[in-house]
Amino acid sequence: MGPTPETCGELLRPLRALMGLKQVALQRGLQLSDQVPYAAAGLLTELVHRGESRVSDLAHHRIVDASVVSRQVNQLEQAELITRRPDPADRRVSLLRATDDGEQVVADLERKKQEWISEALVGWDDGKVRELARLLGDAMSDIRRYTIDDGDAPENGHTIDQGDLSAPRMREGTR
Repeated sequence: MGPTPETCGELLRPLRALMGLKQVALQRGLQLSDQVPYAAAGLLTELVHRGESRVSDLAHHRIVDASVVSRQVNQLEQAELITRRPDPADRRVSLLRATDDGEQVVADLERKKQEWISEALVGWDDGKVRELARLLGDAMSDIRRYTIDDGDAPENGHTIDQGDLSAPRMREGTR
């Protein structure tokens, strides 16, 4: 059956507040740089988490038009935080990947965000934080699946998209 619309309405207020924290993070300097807009930082973070990807796949996963991703890609290329190469399977298409500098920038930014949240949730224990992460991951996975798959209900219950929640993939020798 599922929750009622009224019950889900109770979830909207804290979700809006959570999304509003983006502005607070920017004000606290939790961004890549003044030259790289916040949205492009999100794309770079996704590339580090997901690995080499096509623009179309990133746009699909982010639920935006490919032109939005293309603009962000240009910004990241100018900052030398990503590179592109022809896709061997279809040479008309490029594969994007984070450079070593891009991976380092994301690792540094993720560390700063982790420290900021850790300080804010000082009264919470690890179990409570893990439960919140699991619940948010389950909800986002189901909402994403419903949104991207045009309203299809989840088939196997709740699953977390590990690409969204895992630590950045780092190559040997980077930290």
